[in-house]
Amino acid sequence: MLTRFAAIGATPGGGVTRLCASPEDGRARDLFRETAGVAGAGVRTDAAGNQFARFPLTGDSCAPLVMMGSHLDSQSRAGRFDGTLGVATALRVGAALMRARAAGARFNADFVAVNWTNEEGARFRPSLLGSGVYSGAFTADYALSRRDDNDISLGEALAGIGYLGSAAPPPLPACYLELHVEQGSRLEEAGASIGVVGRNWGAIKIDARFLGEQAHTGPTLMERRRDALLGASYAIAGLREVAARWPGRVHSSVARIRVEPNSANVVPALVTIAVEIRAGDNALLREAGEAAEAVLAQAAARANVTHDIATRTEREVRALPDAPAALVRRCADEAGLRRLDMDTVAGHDALSLLGLCPVGLVFVPSIGGITHNEAEDTAPEDLAAGLTLCTMAAARLCRAGGAPEAALDQED
Repeated sequence: MLTRFAAIGATPGGGVTRLCASPEDGRARDLFRETAGVAGAGVRTDAAGNQFARFPLTGDSCAPLVMMGSHLDSQSRAGRFDGTLGVATALRVGAALMRARAAGARFNADFVAVNWTNEEGARFRPSLLGSGVYSGAFTADYALSRRDDNDISLGEALAGIGYLGSAAPPPLPACYLELHVEQGSRLEEAGASIGVVGRNWGAIKIDARFLGEQAHTGPTLMERRRDALLGASYAIAGLREVAARWPGRVHSSVARIRVEPNSANVVPALVTIAVEIRAGDNALLREAGEAAEAVLAQAAARANVTHDIATRTEREVRALPDAPAALVRRCADEAGLRRLDMDTVAGHDALSLLGLCPVGLVFVPSIGGITHNEAEDTAPEDLAAGLTLCTMAAARLCRAGGAPEAALDQED
């Protein structure tokens, strides 16, 4: 399953480029729909393009749901497992549960595999759009109106690949689980094959604009220039220093930049940068965020330009609920899989559902911690460990009406 997905949008370096609502994303969605259908699931697509494959284990359309999945969209020149592992695993778990049902197993919850739209935010921003619509953080109209750098809206792009849906999404699940590659090196360093996520780091994301004055790069005197790119450059360096104030506790980045008019002979008049500050403590996150905003103001003044903040969002540090994590630990122990309790620094669709239903997030190791990179990889035995654990956990949940507390008392 992973190999089939990896062939869609494959890059020469062994990774994938499968931007949200691109033709490649469309083909991956086709594979999701076809695979789920062959296994006996009914597939629907909602207004945000989220795909839901419901595996009818109970024969009751009103049965509680156990949901598992992730995303199929990728960054440019990305790894082949980021997101895709969670979707492929969910499809395989659903198929395994249907086989168990055919063999006589009895369940009192149905299973849903989900492919969320635009988790990455590489083409359309912000990230976590599809799961954000499902959770109520965004309206479908807002999500569909987001535009890429070519001024194409998400709605237009989804319609172009045949996945601008209109079906009602399924109700909130009794429990949601997501399997993901770690995107770090802690599991590998600890010799563990399963990460049990207990909380997320917080993040502040800012789109900052530097506004200068367009001029000729030749005759315009240096002292008269109002160079927006110079202001952004000072800010980029200063924001790196924000993280350096709290080594290991704060991460900062500027990884996206737009320059206008972007000509070699024109002093830039407008530059937009995407700023991120991440931390594992809410008070520290706010302090670092304030420091970052001060850096932006100082950089603009130093370059003799102005600046503003076009958008600012904040995701707080939050704990994941205990019961799903306890179920994951129980399954890992019974399967003989070494586990490690840990945080997630990256954002995931699972975080969109926090506070709405029980949520569990499970990691498997990333070799060398490499991620958002064509060289991203996970050992086959760790991929298998993730599938084994998720199959065990999902089977117990589906026998327990989806309730993780009750699933703890189930046995295989």
